[in-house]
Amino acid sequence: MAHEQPKPPQEDPIRAEARALEGSIRAIRRAQGKRNPEDCVPGSPESFAVMEAFVRDVGRVLALDMLEHEKNNDSDVNGADSTG
Repeated sequence: MAHEQPKPPQEDPIRAEARALEGSIRAIRRAQGKRNPEDCVPGSPESFAVMEAFVRDVGRVLALDMLEHEKNNDSDVNGADSTG
């Protein structure tokens, strides 16, 4: 029998931030004339290429965020409210 993972709370601030990041990247890609994963036929070679490009864009944004925190010498990259 498979163990079902607990679902995160809908109002989790980290979840909200992740969804905002995803939406921003989707909008930026669309403005740049790039396709998003939902624009492709699921399971097609094109969909895998688009998903990989999307993930690279997410990684690029997260790396830029980390560099900004390092530049500002932030001691807590999760923010002051990260402990709840």
